[in-house]
Amino acid sequence: MVEVQIDNQADFSAYLADSKATSFTDGVLRITVKNGFVAAWIRQRVMRSIRRFASEVFDQDVKVELDTIAYTSSDMLVREGLAGDYTQWADVRLSRHRATVARENARYFPAIPNCTFKRFERSASNAHALNAARSVVDEPGEEFNPLTIASETGQGKTHLINAIANEMRQAKMNVICLTGEEFVDSFVKSSQTGKVAAVRDRYRDVDALLVDGIEKLIGKSKTLSFLLSILEHLLANRKQVVFTFNSAYPINELGDEIVSRLSGGLEISIARPDFELKRSLLGRYASERKLHLKNEVLDFLSERFANNVRDVIGAIARVDAHHQLEGRAQASEAGTISLAVAVEAVKDRITAPAPTLVPPNDVVNAVASVFSISNDQLCRSGRGNRSVTSARDVAIYMLREKSGLTSSETGTLMGGRPHSTILASLSRYSERRKSDPQLIEAERRISNLLR
Repeated sequence: MVEVQIDNQADFSAYLADSKATSFTDGVLRITVKNGFVAAWIRQRVMRSIRRFASEVFDQDVKVELDTIAYTSSDMLVREGLAGDYTQWADVRLSRHRATVARENARYFPAIPNCTFKRFERSASNAHALNAARSVVDEPGEEFNPLTIASETGQGKTHLINAIANEMRQAKMNVICLTGEEFVDSFVKSSQTGKVAAVRDRYRDVDALLVDGIEKLIGKSKTLSFLLSILEHLLANRKQVVFTFNSAYPINELGDEIVSRLSGGLEISIARPDFELKRSLLGRYASERKLHLKNEVLDFLSERFANNVRDVIGAIARVDAHHQLEGRAQASEAGTISLAVAVEAVKDRITAPAPTLVPPNDVVNAVASVFSISNDQLCRSGRGNRSVTSARDVAIYMLREKSGLTSSETGTLMGGRPHSTILASLSRYSERRKSDPQLIEAERRISNLLR
């Protein structure tokens, strides 16, 4: 007779699905519920809403009476330790129901276990995305909702979205985490079996919905409409939504309505990895495989794999395999992989130019000329004044970019400076050149001299 809408599907399933309005006489609406604890829950949680809704339907003040068709066993309440307290027992049952649903979703939609925030290597190229991911775990459904993380392939989107899922589940949240392909497949199968409503309700009845790769929905209008209905419900109920998107695709092809919802939250990008990030990742993955790589090997791999974190990490697996199969005799010392082994292992995957494009001494001469200092001042060991220090930073950077030298080779040329000093210089200079037009002008003049 009267249908009452409840936002939370878990509440409806646990308490109201079997409740029915049986009569309306003299301003009294009688609703039959299945037992006493359901009646207690309704009186405490939704009676006012039911009364208001019924009054609107019948256009008069309505009194609501609840009739039970069964009574909760007192023995059951005693076993629960809640004898005489229907409301508390109802809350316990609802909590258990939600926990069961959360466990089922974790089983049916598992996140990648080793994708955690702890294992995500922070750098300037991904720091903002990492901070946003942590924020939605700490305050789901609040400021950054929905959160969309975009990048080229292999830059860490999948790691971040799975880290979010793992952290949320640690906090006992009900999370669905799946790929764009899996989302499309679930809609297609539910359409074929007539279960679209059930699947939609499952996606809506969560604390967070995470979809990795929503570009897979481009061109699938029915699936996009399905997603839109879920997205609107989750956002209206302040449930967290996180998407990742491959920036090689035009995001506007998701449609105006989806794009509008995404722009209402936070859209953030992960940039290509810088040298420091690639080197740090290589060092960590080598350590996990118990590989001993010299600094020159780490430098070579970091500098020759230009764009993709996934490929950089894959390089370690290739070096390891090549070392085990062919390279043990080429190890420069016991247990240490030589540069020769590394070069041979990845030679077909090198994407950056080969080393020594410009003779290193030509770079040194050009830098010294632009900064009006001698080669000896530029390359000697020890500290110099601010102008000399700035020139050295430029020289170290240009030797990597123009001559293809590794950090170890650069250190030898620049007065025998240790590897750590060269890395510190590169890091310092990479930040300075972003905001100092004089350095960019110096690079331009040096490049002109090297033509």
